[in-house]
Amino acid sequence: MLYYICSSVTEVCMEKSLKKQVGKNKVFYLLFLPIAIYLILFSYYPFFTGLALSFQENKLIGKKGFVGFENYVSVLKDPNFVVAIKNSLIIGLWDFFLYFVLSLVFALMLNEVRLKKVRQGIQTLAYVPYLFSWSVIGGIWALLFDVRGVVNQCLGWFGASPVFFLASPQFARPLIIGMGIWRSIGYYALLYMVAISSIDTEIFEAARIDGAGRFSQIVHVILPQLVPTMKTIIVLLAMGILTHFDEIYVMVNPANRNQISSLLLYVYETGILSFKSGTASAGATLVMIGTLVVTQVFRSATKFDT
Repeated sequence: MLYYICSSVTEVCMEKSLKKQVGKNKVFYLLFLPIAIYLILFSYYPFFTGLALSFQENKLIGKKGFVGFENYVSVLKDPNFVVAIKNSLIIGLWDFFLYFVLSLVFALMLNEVRLKKVRQGIQTLAYVPYLFSWSVIGGIWALLFDVRGVVNQCLGWFGASPVFFLASPQFARPLIIGMGIWRSIGYYALLYMVAISSIDTEIFEAARIDGAGRFSQIVHVILPQLVPTMKTIIVLLAMGILTHFDEIYVMVNPANRNQISSLLLYVYETGILSFKSGTASAGATLVMIGTLVVTQVFRSATKFDT
């Protein structure tokens, strides 16, 4: 009896405390309300709708019957899906490694530029491509690597024959990866530069007093201080390993499809072009699960706790 009385009193106190907290911070709850509505309408509702659709028939009109895991089995047996997994992993892992390493090296080199205006100018020029859409970048890449493009014109100066970069399977993945590097290296380098600028100058002064040269300062001062930023960037890059779409969509053609067709391109073509909504939803769900697994693996490997 005493237990139930104590439980009732505790619940009443918690309710009063909750009401008091809500009343005290009602302005903040009201400010958060539009964000909550946006997330419900454009994130959670589409997610649960797509999840339900993955267990239904591929019908555009009329009532869709429940088919269980039939759509998932169909996706996993599809050779195009297997090819898409392979391409996504190859491109995604290369992007992960090169984005991380090259942006770090670029940031360290940029930090060594003593003239502030020159450093800021280079940093701005490197960041600008990140503001472009993939359609614009695809157009620039096409102009550069077209048969009559800038690259082939430069090769012609040395007597080389024109190379069909855009229609050659062996160049498909390097071009896609190169596009991503050119677009994103400035963004990730900027994250490193912000972290470097926040390092206490007294640490560098102490290192110089101890006789540490510039290379020793980079190895023993800057890099250890960048570890939290590195972990953050690793998790961000891991989330994108399986989710390449825009750059693939603007560059794919019949000649290079088998080399760069990605998982999200497979979902798009299955759902939008082939009208197989259930199968496409099953594929999208598998991509989401794979992304969660990959991200969790990298989080565990880096002991990312924030």
